[in-house]
Amino acid sequence: MILMKKFILLLFFMILVQSVAISQDTSKNAFPIGEKIKFKIYYGWFGLGEATMSLGDEIISKNGKEFYNSKIEAKTIGLFSWLAGLTNEYWGYVGTENYKTSIAETHLDERKGKFDQWNTFDWDKMVTNVLIMDYSRDNPKKEVSVKLNSKTYDMHGTYMYLRSKLLSGHEVGDKIMLNTYWEDKLYDFGMEYGGTERIKFNGEKITAYKFYGLFPITKTFPKEKAVVVWVIERDGIGIPLIIEADLKIGKVRCELKEYSIKGKEIITAD
Repeated sequence: MILMKKFILLLFFMILVQSVAISQDTSKNAFPIGEKIKFKIYYGWFGLGEATMSLGDEIISKNGKEFYNSKIEAKTIGLFSWLAGLTNEYWGYVGTENYKTSIAETHLDERKGKFDQWNTFDWDKMVTNVLIMDYSRDNPKKEVSVKLNSKTYDMHGTYMYLRSKLLSGHEVGDKIMLNTYWEDKLYDFGMEYGGTERIKFNGEKITAYKFYGLFPITKTFPKEKAVVVWVIERDGIGIPLIIEADLKIGKVRCELKEYSIKGKEIITAD
């Protein structure tokens, strides 16, 4: 179940990054406030889990600055819930101007125990102070400081930064790379545009934009471009429909179930 846990975390991260990849809104607040995206994750024919990404209904003001309230939730369902019992929750305040996160929390609840993490980011000193409580260990508490750089974004900021850069009008093979912070380490991460493709979604054939995730090869993702995301554009907003990951254990598929803004359903799927 360790491999499955890592997959859900990384797949969830991919959802976050890809959720609105081709928005052309150039206003001060380029993200739809109150946006909610819900996915179901499949391993073959089996329902593996559900994942939801949402932005709060209002901008947060703090110390003279404005922030988006970003929240991510994921959980296993069905048989996998009985085996792994995994529930993930992440939230963070992300600057509206530079997409740098000021504070963030991670809360995991699984059969082997709970895991909590708190981050405070100091972008003047280029460091994040981390407090981890891993209750599966004899000594659960861990405090570290992780050095950052000008290209570093956490998982929330990575999503918003890439969304602001991945406008429509790409050439096939175009890439955007950055340095992303995950748990207590930094990783090179980016996206590559793969052109358009006809795919089947919700019982019909549609044309979608295709993107590849670019990140280091690991045991979970043993080859390059292991994750592919198909996105459509609706009223200047890119909406991810399908995320497919080719893993060591086989292919796992993530399908959009609902996209809404402030409770108004824009896309729903059976």
